[in-house]
Amino acid sequence: MNGKRLFPFLSRLLAGLACLFAFAGCDNNPHPRPLREKRADGKPWVVSYLAMPDDPRSLDPQYSYDTYGNAVLAQVYEGLLQYSPFKTDPYELEPCLADGMPQRIKNSDGTETYEIRLKRGVFFHDDPCFPGGRGREVTAADFVYTFQRIADPAVECPVLSTLQEFIAGLKPAYEEAREAARKGGKFDYAKPTGAITVVDDHTFRLNLLKAYPQIQYWLAMAFTAPVPREAVEYYDGKNGREQFKFHPVGAGPYRVAEWSRGRLIRLVRHKHYNATRFPAGGWPKDDEARFRPLAGAALPFTDEVQYVVIREAIPAWLLFKQGYLDRSGVGKDVFNSVITAGQTLSADLSARGVRLYRDVEPGTYYAQFNMEDPVLAKNRRLRQALSTAYNQAQANALFGNGVQVKAEQLLPPGVVGYEPGLKNPYRTENLAEASKLLAEAGYPNGIDPKTGHPLELTLDVVTGNAESRQRAEFDQGQVQQLGLTCKIDENTWARFQDKQITGHFQMNTGSGWNADYPDPENFFFLFYSKNLPPKGSNYTRFSNPEFDKLFEQMATMDNGPERLAIIHRMNALLIEECPVILNFHPVAFTLNQPWTQRVSSNAMLVGGLKYSQIDPVLRSQKIRAWNRAPVWPLWVLGGLFVLILGYAIRWARQRNI
Repeated sequence: MNGKRLFPFLSRLLAGLACLFAFAGCDNNPHPRPLREKRADGKPWVVSYLAMPDDPRSLDPQYSYDTYGNAVLAQVYEGLLQYSPFKTDPYELEPCLADGMPQRIKNSDGTETYEIRLKRGVFFHDDPCFPGGRGREVTAADFVYTFQRIADPAVECPVLSTLQEFIAGLKPAYEEAREAARKGGKFDYAKPTGAITVVDDHTFRLNLLKAYPQIQYWLAMAFTAPVPREAVEYYDGKNGREQFKFHPVGAGPYRVAEWSRGRLIRLVRHKHYNATRFPAGGWPKDDEARFRPLAGAALPFTDEVQYVVIREAIPAWLLFKQGYLDRSGVGKDVFNSVITAGQTLSADLSARGVRLYRDVEPGTYYAQFNMEDPVLAKNRRLRQALSTAYNQAQANALFGNGVQVKAEQLLPPGVVGYEPGLKNPYRTENLAEASKLLAEAGYPNGIDPKTGHPLELTLDVVTGNAESRQRAEFDQGQVQQLGLTCKIDENTWARFQDKQITGHFQMNTGSGWNADYPDPENFFFLFYSKNLPPKGSNYTRFSNPEFDKLFEQMATMDNGPERLAIIHRMNALLIEECPVILNFHPVAFTLNQPWTQRVSSNAMLVGGLKYSQIDPVLRSQKIRAWNRAPVWPLWVLGGLFVLILGYAIRWARQRNI
């Protein structure tokens, strides 16, 4: 190498080493810079960082029905009512956009009306769809428009089929619009549907065809949240504008500031938000010191929320461990390294200050009997024997990480009518007792007296991986331990669903229900004889005249002692008739970083981010501590640089450069 080549070589060497030094000190923070560093008052701009496995399909509240969409919609839109953050036993509704709870009026013709007053001074987000870009006040007319959208076939509202059975005018409006569409027309928004009667700008009446007190739960869902007509008409996908489903405009605590598909959804505080404030009470006694100073405080507490799209579970978990995500679930891939045998948090995460929360979700899972099957339908003792023998404790240990809550009754905790401490006589996991019941059913030791051979039953299951096949074999063994024969019929999910709808099964496993709303009607309707498939979800085909009569009576009653007594009787009927083998209530584990304060344990309160508190200073400190780059690579690189530089200098001197 001559002198002319040495100096370019040294330049390239220095540049390369500089890059290595820079690389050694970099991190893998996936988040873009916050929109601001400080608030207008000089306080730190507070950001919450969360992971989302995929993009929502849509952020149109009258259309979206997917989990990811609902997680974002609940922050951007708010309904007339919301779930109380602290009242979970049972769950309770409270006013949100409504100024007080709706007033129920029973009319002489059997119809009902709910009179609803709106809070004054509640505004939609600032947005270019409004004159001057300033969001206007929410009025009763917005709810007229919202319920028209529910009935518009072009919107494809997924809950129209349910709501049109109870809300006046929706079904005729839908059918009229469908007929108009055949002739090239569309929904007539100038024509009232009859669902809403406007009293004044801040008062309206919701008109029902019949008694349906559960309508109040629907008023806490995004489907009935108000949308401004200006936004729907402005964001039509033309002239460079986005479609409304990608550019939501609501009255919730946050607005969507950015949606980069496949990468990021950024929410920013709605600066005119005043629909709700932090509760003035109702929190657990242990949290008095923490929450009392916040009573009546303005919401939301965080200025910005960044949902980063991370499709794989392991990368998301690693980012949580590094401090780049504020919360995390506990997936199967990491469960055993995070949760101890005693269901406590691992020592390393506890030492970091991470907090573990364990919540029973409002759902129930079970195995189903086909109540039209000639063997099972008329033999209650056979069903009871199979239920009594099923060992849920073993199933939980093998497939539920030992954390699921055994279901003794259909209703999960938090739903009105749930009976704490109830012990189901047919969920004892007692094989001797099950064998006794089996003999009473006419099959001593499992033998069918007509054939002299073990009775054969067929169990339908969904299989798609090794774990699901192991579960199928376990369930098969639970039947065969009684001396019976059990044949497994493996299905895809689509075929399994089709068999449920058509009734072409004898028994199946893996069924269940998660609450749409926390009312017993939303669970008992699964066994109401007038709710048969394909229109309904009574897949067991259970039919009991007393149960049906009680259901019809209970479904239209307000909560009180009389309704509670009916619920308990219905629960007892299901336990005795045993149309299902009750398995478990699901449990969710959540991890919060030490800088993330949890406020609510309410599983129904999806829109709870407005209560979330973040300590950004503590987060920065922890991230620096948890992500210190090792020093030795820098020393190695430095030593290498000195050696090469020394060699180059000596080489140059030898050649008198």
